[in-house]
Amino acid sequence: MATDGAGGEPTSSSQPLFYGIAFTIIPSPTLTQHHATELGRKLEANGAVFIPLDPETGHVQDLALLSHIVSTTSDFPDYHNAFDKFVHVVKPSWVDACIVKHKLANPRQYSPDPTLFLSDVTVTCADLPEGDKEGIAGAVLAMGGQYSPALSKMVTHVVALTVDNEKCEVALKKRLRCKIVLPHWFDDCLKLGRRIPEDPYLLPNPLILSNKEVPHRIPSNKDVQGATSPVPQVWPPVSVPPRVLDVFKGKKIMFSADLEMGQHLYNTLEEIVDYGGGELINLIDEADTYICNWREGQDYVKASQAGKAVGNVTWLYYLITHNAWTSPMRRLLHYPLPRGGIPGFENFKISLSNYTGEARIYLENLVRATGAEFTKTMKQDNTHLITAHLASEKCEAAKDWGINLVNHLWLEESYAKCKLQPLTNPRYSHFPPRTNLGEVIGQTQLDREAVERLFFPPNPMQPTPSSGAPPKTNEEPNDDVADRPTPLATRAKRTRGDSDIRTPAALRELESKENETPTSTGSRGAKNRALSKLHDAAADIAVYEKERKRVGGVVYGRDRTSGSPTVDDKTKAKEEAASRKRTRDEDQEADDDDEDSFADQVPKKAKKARGAKNQPPIQYRLMLSGDDRWVDKPGKESADKIKLRDIGIALTQSPTEVTLLCAPRLIRTRKFVAALAAAPTVVSSGFLDSCLRWGRIPDPANFKLVDRETEDRLGIKLDEVLERAKQNRRQLLKGWQIFCTETIGGGFDTFKDIIAANGGVCVPWKGGRANQTARRRISDEKDEVSRNEEEGEPEALYLLSGTTAQEKKTWDAFKTMATKQGMLPRIVRQDWILNVAMAQQVVWDEQYEQEE
Repeated sequence: MATDGAGGEPTSSSQPLFYGIAFTIIPSPTLTQHHATELGRKLEANGAVFIPLDPETGHVQDLALLSHIVSTTSDFPDYHNAFDKFVHVVKPSWVDACIVKHKLANPRQYSPDPTLFLSDVTVTCADLPEGDKEGIAGAVLAMGGQYSPALSKMVTHVVALTVDNEKCEVALKKRLRCKIVLPHWFDDCLKLGRRIPEDPYLLPNPLILSNKEVPHRIPSNKDVQGATSPVPQVWPPVSVPPRVLDVFKGKKIMFSADLEMGQHLYNTLEEIVDYGGGELINLIDEADTYICNWREGQDYVKASQAGKAVGNVTWLYYLITHNAWTSPMRRLLHYPLPRGGIPGFENFKISLSNYTGEARIYLENLVRATGAEFTKTMKQDNTHLITAHLASEKCEAAKDWGINLVNHLWLEESYAKCKLQPLTNPRYSHFPPRTNLGEVIGQTQLDREAVERLFFPPNPMQPTPSSGAPPKTNEEPNDDVADRPTPLATRAKRTRGDSDIRTPAALRELESKENETPTSTGSRGAKNRALSKLHDAAADIAVYEKERKRVGGVVYGRDRTSGSPTVDDKTKAKEEAASRKRTRDEDQEADDDDEDSFADQVPKKAKKARGAKNQPPIQYRLMLSGDDRWVDKPGKESADKIKLRDIGIALTQSPTEVTLLCAPRLIRTRKFVAALAAAPTVVSSGFLDSCLRWGRIPDPANFKLVDRETEDRLGIKLDEVLERAKQNRRQLLKGWQIFCTETIGGGFDTFKDIIAANGGVCVPWKGGRANQTARRRISDEKDEVSRNEEEGEPEALYLLSGTTAQEKKTWDAFKTMATKQGMLPRIVRQDWILNVAMAQQVVWDEQYEQEE
């Protein structure tokens, strides 16, 4: 039995290539009918089953029947629902790649998801240092691309410092359709989170290394066409009789009263929609599309909560003009505006430089939509200058006058996330040389979760912006909660099928980390008040500072052996007070080279602080992971923890006692992975924001963590994981003895804690004889735990190992030891145990096995 190598179902060599696959094809302007027909023929000829779209609506009839959707774009109505059903969405090139390879290719490498901005890139490196080569390969894989050790016809980019090497000479001689670029191109793409043009980085004469003055070219950009303003500037083309618009077939559309639309225009649009097979109605319950100006009102909330398409008139005109469906959240100004703008922008005066045409109009309107004031001319009272590059008089003046100089990503992402983004994020002040960032404008999409959380929360009883603010409490809102930029790591994730390639520390430094401003007088006062309540807070802060400055402690990251804690440190780590020691938890996943650690603490009763008021009983024990709000803010941390304890929430660092796990998304940090074994309720960071702001505990069900992208990438569903964790009772690995090299990336203790949290034993492996070996104890009864273990693998013995020369030297000894014990030796990557713990289910795939 062979596997597809991409986490798919096993396929037998006697079965057709696409056996068991049920697919449909989404038509689009970039996928011709002839091409779609040819794709369908290839799939069906190799065993797949074609399921057509609903002829009435043009939508997928039943997603549950499908395993794959073939589409050139993610911009179709059923895309997000497909993630809920674990349906793979792949580009047409996936079909041809599978046929060429004679096996199913990894669908993630062929995803049309725009966040995987290097999905069309296949890279090979020429004469680069090994560390740089591994870093580039890891980055490309994380962003949806592919890495090839050798030069082939599939390669799109050769990364080199010069063309004086064999690969570049062959590429030039044979005139291969690939671009030879400097490594700087990948660096700048990663910093911006966008794919920028390669022209300035092309060898043999890259412009970025030239002193010659070359004017920035004026970019052409299709991403903002028809989406430059929330108010239509041009009426859609109308013909007599109206042309048939397939995009409205079977649609029931409702117009909001806030449009204040005249009868003549209403009649015109009604005629267009009717002629295209649609219908204008006045009942929100019967409508599937709702058009309005503002993100407010009962109909807006009801339509949004029901998953109906909600857009503005500009979006409707775009559909009429192009006769092709697009999500109203695909372009920022196709979605209704937030009345009052984005909090924090009301006092800003913003000007633009180096943007032209539709891009400039788009940014002008986006500035106004945030609630800021747009100024055509820049004066010293301006607060921000948004520019596409630094070559202009306005940019020089901004530097002289101390005006914030940023690129358009800051404005777009603040609007998309409905929250002012920190200027300290280096992404927003990065301007690649010889590059006009106007070429990547308009690619930012609205953050669905942020819009839902703020404007139409799932709980109908929860206040919405249209129904007023939440009720006031006796406690003032905590307004100085640290803003957290969304790190590039949210896109830089690797799937289970990726090769064991690690990104060097230099690439980690590209990740956005917010630099906090010095503590103000007010916050020092808060610190003093906190210290007066906790007599031992000073010692805790000292421990926190000591631990914060220590280097190391991350999976695939820095070596921690030089900074290992002493016996006294480990003892202190078991104290409850040490929970204030280190809450910094890197926002990277384990396979993205940046994880944090936790101490396996034994909870101990804390002494009651002098003068402390009677506290309510502990309702939840909360573990925070992936949230850096308290980094370098020990005073604020202490004050916030007191607020939480006063409403019945105690923070814990122990994965054995956690009942609430709080994180911004599904992450593979050490704390998060270990805590899953306790089957806690998993909530988003908004839960903690709400607790601190309103001084009361909201219903955790309203803040349930939703991360469909990561669930699909890891092949798990969080609800199912937590259900299995309840069945396992932290005994998933009971009876397991797993060996681990002591020099493994991230440190032996990291994996020891994860394995221990699941009931197993982690044994250090130095290459000598082990004191003992233990076979897995498989229960004879089909109890709940055994059902989460894969059948047929009771005799395997596992060694977690990296691929350093020192570790490889120990492999033969491990194989000999396991064989003598009558067991099957398996030397595996760290991903295996991380995925086992994340899924709460023991699985095996050959992709985890380390190769000689």
